[in-house]
Amino acid sequence: MKKLIFLFLCLYNLAFGIVDFPDINWGDNKSRLELIFPKLEKEISIDPSVEVFSFPKPNEGISKYSFYFVNDQLFKVEILFNKDVVGRDEVKQIYLDTVKKMGKNVDTKPINEKYGDITLTGNSMKFVPDIYTFVFLKGVDTLDKDKNMIDSQLILEYVNSTTTTITFETQAKSCATLIF
Repeated sequence: MKKLIFLFLCLYNLAFGIVDFPDINWGDNKSRLELIFPKLEKEISIDPSVEVFSFPKPNEGISKYSFYFVNDQLFKVEILFNKDVVGRDEVKQIYLDTVKKMGKNVDTKPINEKYGDITLTGNSMKFVPDIYTFVFLKGVDTLDKDKNMIDSQLILEYVNSTTTTITFETQAKSCATLIF
């Protein structure tokens, strides 16, 4: 009986686990994540139906992990890289590592969204590492009203492909959450 339960848990993790986050699964609740990432911090969300919690500074190269929930079920994870540590060479290596692990990107779309006096511009590359997950590697620059760059971010985003319809407009709104 124990072997059967163990086999079921292994298959469940293989089937629903998140690439790069093997200890968590799509649909997990906040309490489950707090077992792995203690003291999650609540963030502001621009969408009232979405709750966002972050785990700050998991290591030097990463500013934070952000976890997105709808109805207390995990549907998206973002890695925000530390722009003070991650330079041009590191960005290239992150891209190469992503391609090596997840295969060639299946789509590339520009990001060009305006929020008041702020404009977000950049690119989003879509990867499909498994049937349950979409991964987006995004480079996003924030411009002020005079088109001066005031911020630049590299984001790796994991999205549950089975429960969420993803559009690149949604991706831009996700970038806006990081700013406001």
